[in-house]
Amino acid sequence: MDAPQNIPELLGLIRQEGPEAVARRFRKPPISSQLLRELSLENPPLAAWIFLTTYALTPSSLLEDIGAHAADYEPAVLVPLAQNPRTPPGTLLQLLQHPDEEVRAAVAVNANLPAHAAEGLLEEKNPVVWRHMAANPALKFRAQAIIAARGDAAARLELVQNKNLHPDLLVALSGDPSPLVRHTLVATAAADDEVLQFWADSDREDIQFALMTRSSLPEDCWHSLLMSPHRRVRQAVCASRQPDEVDLLFLSRSEDKEDRLFVAACEDIPAGLQHKLVQDEETDLCVALAQNPAIWPEVAEFIVTSECVPACLAMLQNPAMPEGLFLELGWLNQPEVTAALATHEGTPQEVLEYLTNEQFSAVALAHMAIARRPAPWLRGELANALARHELPSLRALAATSLKLSESARNRLRDDPAPRVRTLAYEFLPAPEARAVGATVDAIRRCLEELDALIRGDLPGVADSVEHASEASAATDDSAVDASDVSVACQNGHAVDEEQPAGAASSELSPGSEKESTSRPVKDVPPAASDSIDDSPSAGTDSTAASMAEPETVRPF
Repeated sequence: MDAPQNIPELLGLIRQEGPEAVARRFRKPPISSQLLRELSLENPPLAAWIFLTTYALTPSSLLEDIGAHAADYEPAVLVPLAQNPRTPPGTLLQLLQHPDEEVRAAVAVNANLPAHAAEGLLEEKNPVVWRHMAANPALKFRAQAIIAARGDAAARLELVQNKNLHPDLLVALSGDPSPLVRHTLVATAAADDEVLQFWADSDREDIQFALMTRSSLPEDCWHSLLMSPHRRVRQAVCASRQPDEVDLLFLSRSEDKEDRLFVAACEDIPAGLQHKLVQDEETDLCVALAQNPAIWPEVAEFIVTSECVPACLAMLQNPAMPEGLFLELGWLNQPEVTAALATHEGTPQEVLEYLTNEQFSAVALAHMAIARRPAPWLRGELANALARHELPSLRALAATSLKLSESARNRLRDDPAPRVRTLAYEFLPAPEARAVGATVDAIRRCLEELDALIRGDLPGVADSVEHASEASAATDDSAVDASDVSVACQNGHAVDEEQPAGAASSELSPGSEKESTSRPVKDVPPAASDSIDDSPSAGTDSTAASMAEPETVRPF
């Protein structure tokens, strides 16, 4: 919009938009000085006088004329006159004698105020005047020092925001009793590198935090902040920038565990620091290293061989774990680790075979059943025993074995659980499947551990097995009577309603006719069978009794 060309047009804009808005609007293009002089001669309203004293392009001579008749004008006209950068120093000195405090405070902030006049205002000891004077960009060092030493917190706050604050006052004001003054100074004041380094080395938490809010800092200041005695400062430095190897080395030697944890979780941690931290007494450090995707294979192997169960569990969730460590985790024989291996999707088949076919781990079998993992490699004797278990999830696991006997598979095809029946038809046995002869005692112990897990005798692992198994039975086996299952779980055994007890144990007795027709006798050695029948402790456990006296108790 073009600048107004006559007085009525200018007055209309002032009434419509306000004097301050018009003064800001017409700096480019400017309003002609002749029009401004004519406006002052027309005895305009108050808003027009406020516009004339506020407008930054008003001629100095016109402002001087207004100041010469200051007694005729209201403070609303004189305050912008005192703040106008075109007001002559002589006019400012006249305004210093004005009785209104607001007018004198406005004079104190004007850069055209003579130095001797500013010092005279300091003798007035008026807090409002001092507060405005502290923001004066032309304030001399002596006046700044007086305000810094004797002014109130509001005056000192204005002083530290002064762009021309003297450098000699930076250090003194950084120890100001007001936290707001200290923070504003350190965060915004223009300072050289030496002063910034002084603040970084001050070991004062608030100063160091304020220093980190600056847009840029020298690298030496960051190193000093990282070595701060305050944990929050060190954590803030680590969160705002990537530390180098020297910084990581310093933090790894810190007595604060949080610093060492940060180093252990850092993706750029060198191998030497990994070897150092893995020997730390804190278990959390081993866990953090085990979760680090940048873990070195040697460090991962050290964690596994140290048998730290939480770290081993964390290692399983790390995609960078070497594949060869799965078997070593299986060798630990820790229930929590075994359960994690059984449910982990990346566990190799050879590890699962070791846990089930060689170790007969009840924990592994239970969690594989919960996770609904197929086990086509499950050995025949163990699969036959699981095929008679009261829990449908374990029978379903047995149905996935390709080495399950034909008689057991036929029985599972008529199982009351739909999922068991489906798996029994889906997994067909290999034509020449032969199970390696296993001791019946090992299978018996495995079944006893499974019963203990179901009863809850093994805390920690057993709870999840029992709840998950009950949920699986309720979901997949709606045809099974719930009361029969609960009674069976409480007594620790269950009688198979599908066959008589004598037929239930026929697969385990070498002298049975059914066994002789369904599989070779050499699968179960006679000596092992005799040891079961003659065992004096066979009656002490429900599962053992099922193998020693097949006509009265539950089979495998």
